[in-house]
Amino acid sequence: MPQPRPLVVLALLIAWTACSGLWPALAVSDRVSSFRNQLSNNSLERELITKLVDKYTQTGLLGRPVNTTGDLLEINFGLAIIQILDLDENKQLLRTNCWVRYTWLDRHLKWEGERGYERFQNITQVRLEPDSVWKPDIQLYNFADTRPEEKRTARVVVYWSGEVLWHPQSLFKSTCAVEIQYFPFDTQLCALEFGSWTYDMTQINLTWVGYEYEPNQYEPSPYIDFTNYIKSKEWITDGQEDFEIRPSLRRRQVRSKMRCTRVKFQDENGHEYSRTYQRLVYKIRIRRNPAFYLSILVLPCLLLSCLTWVIFWLPPESPAKMQLGMNIFVAFFILMLLLAKTTPSAVRNFPYIGYFYGLNMVLITLSTFLAAIVLNLYMRADSRGPMHPALRRGIVDGLGRLLLVRQAVPLQEPSSESKPDPAAPDERRRQQQPETVAAAQKLQQKSPMSNFDGAVAGVAGGQVERDVREIRQLFRVYVGRLKDRERRCQAAMEWRTLAIVLDRLFFTAYVICILVAIIICLPRPDTEITEIDSVGAPETDSCQHMSAAY
Repeated sequence: MPQPRPLVVLALLIAWTACSGLWPALAVSDRVSSFRNQLSNNSLERELITKLVDKYTQTGLLGRPVNTTGDLLEINFGLAIIQILDLDENKQLLRTNCWVRYTWLDRHLKWEGERGYERFQNITQVRLEPDSVWKPDIQLYNFADTRPEEKRTARVVVYWSGEVLWHPQSLFKSTCAVEIQYFPFDTQLCALEFGSWTYDMTQINLTWVGYEYEPNQYEPSPYIDFTNYIKSKEWITDGQEDFEIRPSLRRRQVRSKMRCTRVKFQDENGHEYSRTYQRLVYKIRIRRNPAFYLSILVLPCLLLSCLTWVIFWLPPESPAKMQLGMNIFVAFFILMLLLAKTTPSAVRNFPYIGYFYGLNMVLITLSTFLAAIVLNLYMRADSRGPMHPALRRGIVDGLGRLLLVRQAVPLQEPSSESKPDPAAPDERRRQQQPETVAAAQKLQQKSPMSNFDGAVAGVAGGQVERDVREIRQLFRVYVGRLKDRERRCQAAMEWRTLAIVLDRLFFTAYVICILVAIIICLPRPDTEITEIDSVGAPETDSCQHMSAAY
């Protein structure tokens, strides 16, 4: 086999080395050409921006970007909320972090198909400084901020068709009427009103920004955008779960309204004329998260209310009823001070939980007085006379059986034979009542003592008869004392039963009052929000009629 020649091998080696060095050179050449094209595009964009700004400074910066004075400029306005920073109930201020979106058509910034802009047709959009173009003077009407500027600096995006998009970030501080009637289960409805400060409806038509529910399919969205919303720990909104639904199909989120205000002016000649100004009122409904307040305000209140029941469960003769009532009163007073620090003072309606605290304090005060009355009736029952029959029939027998007290107390039915006069002594009362005397005579006739008296009278003389009479008199006194003691015990039992019935009656009244108060304090649907929405609907129609008239 012939050996390869050295010259051929050397030639092949040189050719391979040349080819391997050619590919990196070609790659570097491509990169250089791409960089040159990028520099060319950047220079064209810079040249286009310079040309647009120079032209705009001469033609469009000092007035509305329209061809004639009578042209109406349409501005689409949208509001996207990012975060609820704070709701100050005392000052009634709402602080929010929002993104504001403006879109309008500026004829002076159009370069599509324009003469002299043929070299820039490959550029579809540019970014300009906001001070170099005209912007609508849309302001927050219900602002409550001391800062001169609410919006952060953001460039304006200009498309080749003349459409302008401005999307600045803003920190708004607006007024919000706070209602804490159902605190801590309250719901607040706040509004952010935006409108032009100087242009009326003949110059600017303020409309809702479009919502793209399908590719290239838009519809007006009269709602706050919650797409990038950061959920708050204290407040829950309706829109945070409803933002992905098409605006025309949303039901939970509160619909914003369009309002128009007609303002009358007077010229130099005394003639009156009016102008109509348009506003977009964005509404946001927020509900408080009550978890924190349930643990420090509601739960202690319910526990103290249940602890008040123990005052009525204690025996009537226990003096701890008074001490426990005063301790619970002090605890409710401390809760009232804590509530005063938590809720605003300048409100139209005081919260129901405050009324509930006050009701508990009033009931505890009354229960302490009533406990003193019950204790007095129970402890001094032995020194009191018999109860009036009407009082016994009405309270002891009537309410006692209704409250399941009379069934547990063995009281004797009042007899018509023994009704002594409470103003006379015991012996005199028995002598003045013929029924008692007749009963004693019958007892004497049936007693074997009468036979004994007859026998002794027949056998012995007057001394024995006097002794027997004395014994008989002592026996009558003893029997009378037994009956009187029984009557006093019966009267004391009746008064003690009256004390127990009153204690049970006060307990029932307290439970009923607390249950009614809890039912009243329970949160209800937001009726005020419905009223606001119903009021806003005619205003929208009036704006439509006004815009049609213009």
